[in-house]
Amino acid sequence: MIGKKIKGLGEVVLRVKNMEAVKDFYQNTIGLELLRDGNGYTFFKIAEGYRGHFQILALFDSSIPTAFGQVRNNIKVNNSSLHHLALEIDKNDYDIILKKFTTEGIELKTQKFEWVKWKSIFLKDPEMNIVELVCYDSEIL
Repeated sequence: MIGKKIKGLGEVVLRVKNMEAVKDFYQNTIGLELLRDGNGYTFFKIAEGYRGHFQILALFDSSIPTAFGQVRNNIKVNNSSLHHLALEIDKNDYDIILKKFTTEGIELKTQKFEWVKWKSIFLKDPEMNIVELVCYDSEIL
């Protein structure tokens, strides 16, 4: 069962139309630590997470495609401002989970994020919400 392998919440990603206003709110009103900003993406640290990963709030410009290549304004996706939900997994479970989903024929995408040493598996729930399973991997260059 995958649920027993989830270690915590990795990130919450919001699609935003007014990046500067939303960024200002989370940085100056809420007081989150700014980690990275630019090219339509803003990342804030929420808290420490699991084994080197940390919990974040990310803001993505609403024109940025999802992990599955969907663009909010050009291809019909749900009307939610949520880009995706990320759940932390252990690095040792990454290949096991990837193999399970691949064997079951589940549509997925994988991606590595070198700047934070994360690797991810993206899939969709029955309502087309994107869920990311993410782990920290110190070996990513």
